[in-house]
Amino acid sequence: MTIKLAIIGLGTIGKRILNTVDKHSEVEVVAVYDQAAVLLDQVVHQHISIEQCAQALINRADVDVVYIGTPPATHMLYCELALQAGKTIWCEKPLAIDVDQATAFIKKLEATQVKAVVNLSLASSPVVAQISKMMDDIPIGDISSVEFQMHYSSWPRRWQSGASSWLCMREQGGFLREVFSHFVFLHQRLIGDLELQQGRVEYSDENLAETYVQAHFATHGIPVRLQGVVGGNVPDTNNWIVYAKHKSIHLSGFRALKVSENDSWQDIAVDLAGDLDMTQLNEVVKMVRNQPHKLASFQEALKVQHVVEELLAKG
Repeated sequence: MTIKLAIIGLGTIGKRILNTVDKHSEVEVVAVYDQAAVLLDQVVHQHISIEQCAQALINRADVDVVYIGTPPATHMLYCELALQAGKTIWCEKPLAIDVDQATAFIKKLEATQVKAVVNLSLASSPVVAQISKMMDDIPIGDISSVEFQMHYSSWPRRWQSGASSWLCMREQGGFLREVFSHFVFLHQRLIGDLELQQGRVEYSDENLAETYVQAHFATHGIPVRLQGVVGGNVPDTNNWIVYAKHKSIHLSGFRALKVSENDSWQDIAVDLAGDLDMTQLNEVVKMVRNQPHKLASFQEALKVQHVVEELLAKG
């Protein structure tokens, strides 16, 4: 039976989800809602209903899953509405910006049978699956350190200009929430929790998002370092590097994998099996059908949020 999906928020990722569903034989978008009428005007699919409010969308009898792709500060509002209606929740990352609010919501969620996951896309990545196999052969004691390296010529990035009204702002934007969250999740799932030791966060304006970050964490006593920079004419850099005694691992971006076993990096070919939106959607189908899946739980996403918000607060 086809799974019926409703989308709240037609920003960059919401549109990508909409387009990905068009290629999926087991999922159908039945309704969409966005506060911006201009975005709704771009929906030309005749079979999709355009709702005038989120409550009407969520209350539809034909909706199985609600995807929430709005700015982070609104996530808990729409999650609450979906929970009250008993709908399966697929929420965009970061889970929220208020840790206490997210914690209280999860307590309510755990008292129900409602399924809920967060769209941390590395969860279903074939590259990450390959890294996980490699990590099985690396004892924790062999890891000497881990690095997160991030650099962007501008923030938001050019392809995110449609979300610049909030993505560039300190209140709920910034690359720590938007990008670092993915790699915190990856690190937590493959190695363990991050404990902040010290951090420094710089801003170009009191209202704008961070432009420079330097932080030291620890995982099982392993030093973990982060450096993030905005500025300069450079390509986007998103690296997660594990330095170990016999084998080091280098994930670049969300797709490129290298391994060093003889003092030089060697590219590792991985069958990507489609884009991450499609692999995530495949996992959503498994979740709805009560099959084992790889998607990030709300509890995992809350741990990610703790790391990011603590750094922003103390840095």
